Amino acid sequence: MSPEPHRLRLVVPRYGAEVGGGSELLIRQLAHALCDRSWDVEVWTTTAIDEATWSPGFPAGDADDGGVRVRRFPVRRRRPPRLFHQMSRVLFRLPPALRPEAAWLALQGPYAPGLVHALAGATDRATVFMPYLYHPTVRGMAVAAHPRLLIPAAHDEPPLRLRAVGRTVAGADALWYSSEEERALLESAHPVAARRPHAVGTVAVDPPAGVDGEGFRRRHGLGRYLLYAGRFTPGKGVDVLLDGYARLHRAVPDVSLALAGDSSALGDCPDGTVRLGWLEATELWSAVAAAEAVVVPSRLESLSLITLEAWAMGRPCLLHGGSPVLAGQAARSGGAVLFHDAEELAAAAERLLSDPASASRMGEAGRGHVALHYRWSAVAGRLEGLLAAASAEGPR
Repeated sequence: MSPEPHRLRLVVPRYGAEVGGGSELLIRQLAHALCDRSWDVEVWTTTAIDEATWSPGFPAGDADDGGVRVRRFPVRRRRPPRLFHQMSRVLFRLPPALRPEAAWLALQGPYAPGLVHALAGATDRATVFMPYLYHPTVRGMAVAAHPRLLIPAAHDEPPLRLRAVGRTVAGADALWYSSEEERALLESAHPVAARRPHAVGTVAVDPPAGVDGEGFRRRHGLGRYLLYAGRFTPGKGVDVLLDGYARLHRAVPDVSLALAGDSSALGDCPDGTVRLGWLEATELWSAVAAAEAVVVPSRLESLSLITLEAWAMGRPCLLHGGSPVLAGQAARSGGAVLFHDAEELAAAAERLLSDPASASRMGEAGRGHVALHYRWSAVAGRLEGLLAAASAEGPR
């Protein structure tokens, strides 16, 4: 007997209002949107809060997140960042047949064997895994009951081409992508993906009530500013962001750079940088609404949620053109300027700041794009179609 179509399990390495990261935010938004539409949704995750070490930040066991049932499993092994980095350098220099993938995936984590064991006995509902890279997905996909879906959140990086990832993709009954560029990338890396049912479009954008951009400026003593909101981990392009802003600040000294999120790992920042720290959801939306532009300096994106949120607020974006996903988002919307390095970022920002009318037109183009393409009713419909296609496929 197939599971009921509106009973769903979402598996993600970390989960919670306190957790930063695009995949985690997307899963939380999806869970709440489906619950609002009377779906029976559970989230299975780990106790981890810290992405670098998987250190615990939540108790194991069951919890409630605004109507979403959350089941957390303990992480049994802390990840040592320096050792993991060294092992990764060695692993990806070896020929594929000689790579100790199982050991690397266990160290990659978050290593939660209890979650995988529980999945093996859970047959009451379909399971959606996100993202592709982590232990709960790679090991969980192999044991979970059908139907099982994968939201890859893939970008072009060495782990994407691991053979274990290929087996994970092959084990999915359907694939749900955030962009057409992500679909093309995954099918190129693992051609088996082209033989699975798929849909594109995993998220919608729904600004909360109470957004107050001018109030945000006053509360934080800000004038004109660019906004970066995201993680400060390697690969996110923060070095390009800071270098580009330093160049801009020399030419336009009255413009600040506001950093939202945990930037404690950063060293010295250029003059004019303002560290906002962690902002709750409505306050972050307010920060977006008041920004001159939102900057996304990462090349490694499967979809940029903060870009969509900026457009929903009518704000333009400065996006790294080395990311096919960001370049595609910019081309489809007309709401962004692309850059490739710090010098181009500074020049693009200076042009936007000197031409408010053009910036406003870009922001309004982005707003129209989001209103047309990013609605929760359409997202739920895509998921229903994927579940039906996955159930029709049956176990392989």
